[in-house]
Amino acid sequence: MAMMAFYSRFKDLAFKETRVCTVLPGRAMPADEYGFLEFYCDDTRCDCRRVIIKVLGHHSGDKVWATISYGWEAPEFYRKWAGTDLLDAEEMCRPTLDPLNP
Repeated sequence: MAMMAFYSRFKDLAFKETRVCTVLPGRAMPADEYGFLEFYCDDTRCDCRRVIIKVLGHHSGDKVWATISYGWEAPEFYRKWAGTDLLDAEEMCRPTLDPLNP
């Protein structure tokens, strides 16, 4: 599954809708403005209905602070999509920190 940045296909809309979180000094994370960039599967044969959200800091270069995986369908959808009785289907349909991309 290849993930494509939403902004690479819909630049104007993506930058208009990008959300930012400002962390002030004195917190566990470094003070910065963190943007949430969306990535979707670009395989036309795939219908995974998932998004990967990468959290990047304005002042921290290419460092990814978190990778959030989210599927918006019910667990039954992901079991059928995978063609197996996925043990983690419940996890696929809620936001989780992606264990493969710390």
